[in-house]
Amino acid sequence: MRTTIACAGVVAAIAFAGCGGGDSSSTTSSESTSTAAAATSAASTDKIEISDYKFVPATVTVKAGTEVTWTNSDDTAHTATAGDSSFDTGDLDKGDSKSITFDQPGTFAYYCRFHPFMKATVEVQ
Repeated sequence: MRTTIACAGVVAAIAFAGCGGGDSSSTTSSESTSTAAAATSAASTDKIEISDYKFVPATVTVKAGTEVTWTNSDDTAHTATAGDSSFDTGDLDKGDSKSITFDQPGTFAYYCRFHPFMKATVEVQ
């Protein structure tokens, strides 16, 4: 009987200690999640999705030297073509991506050659 009670006490102590450990790891997990969210937020400005015949986001602001990547999620081909002819991704079929590095400050308006109503802007600081 004493052995059973002693074992139950040890099991309870271990379970209680495990609960306390969960609290500190949840704080770490929460901090990691916040850090990851901040990193994702900062990185999201250099990625543009082509979806539902739109560039998402329609305007991005990046620092000079940043690589901007367009990814086509639509079932039809698209391009990201600068109005001033300074860049062109070429044809992007569904799932294709193309990156362009913006070295010079300025505002670069672009559109899709196949669907000229699709317009967006890259602002380089």
